[in-house]
Amino acid sequence: MNNLKLTGKILFGINNIYTVESDNRLYECRIKGKVFKQSKGLYNPLTAGDIVDFETDSHSEDQGVIIFLHERKNAFTRWNRKKMAVQLIASNIDILFCLTTPDDPPFRPRFLDRLMLTEDKSYQTIVLMNKSDLHVNRQTQERLDDYERIGIRVLKCSAKTLEGIEQLKITIDGKQCAFAGHSGVGKSSIINILTGRKTQKTSEISYKYNRGRHTTNYSILIPLGTGSIIDTPGIRDIFIKKVEPVKLARMFVDFLPYIEKCGFSGCSHAAETDCAVKKAVINGGIHPDRYETYLKLYSELTEISEEIYGPAYS
Repeated sequence: MNNLKLTGKILFGINNIYTVESDNRLYECRIKGKVFKQSKGLYNPLTAGDIVDFETDSHSEDQGVIIFLHERKNAFTRWNRKKMAVQLIASNIDILFCLTTPDDPPFRPRFLDRLMLTEDKSYQTIVLMNKSDLHVNRQTQERLDDYERIGIRVLKCSAKTLEGIEQLKITIDGKQCAFAGHSGVGKSSIINILTGRKTQKTSEISYKYNRGRHTTNYSILIPLGTGSIIDTPGIRDIFIKKVEPVKLARMFVDFLPYIEKCGFSGCSHAAETDCAVKKAVINGGIHPDRYETYLKLYSELTEISEEIYGPAYS
């Protein structure tokens, strides 16, 4: 059997063995010897959504070796504090759905703030409120309204009552999307409904901690009509990758109208007095919770940088 050179998309990878789809056929592939230059400094070299070239094995028609990684349009990442490296979660996405619930597990807007934070503007972020059949209290609705006020789209759905599912299908159609959020928010349940089959396993909430149990341990790309969904592992805590502290404020879309109005260039928006961002918080232009998220992240990038990112990044 001759070796064939093919191009395909990575659906998922476990222990550096990747399932690649090419022309509606699946191949089990490993990486050929060398490490990709694009993956230098990353915890994992490849992830769901990556486009790669690979050569089939002359002894097995369903196996191969990955020889080239096509340039990524974008990547959804997190800082892996345990491994002290940037971890790829999904690549080449059009939409990142940041899933949450009114309760069970609790609504955590500051977690959503971190999840949506990126310098990359090539993909859209949408807050997806699952379990909309549950009561949405005033504070939660106020935060959802504020997200919409600053230009972040909010959708609501229920895997139980099917509310909002058709609108979600329309939004996903023709797009490559990633689902991300706390364990237990119902990512897998929604995907099972969207695909019409039990694509992903689901489990009950751990009531002892009022958090979900992990049901997805790796990112996996699931075709859906003309689009696709990358289901990602449930996230307990999220740290952003290291950026220059001065760039952090520009990653907050609601800060942008005020940054240039500060009293001096290079304002940290933390300790300074003549700060337009701080004034906007007082005047209602920026939500106080969003500002608190910023201050916490600014502290992680400056005061406790070595603790979060290690001495090499401090």
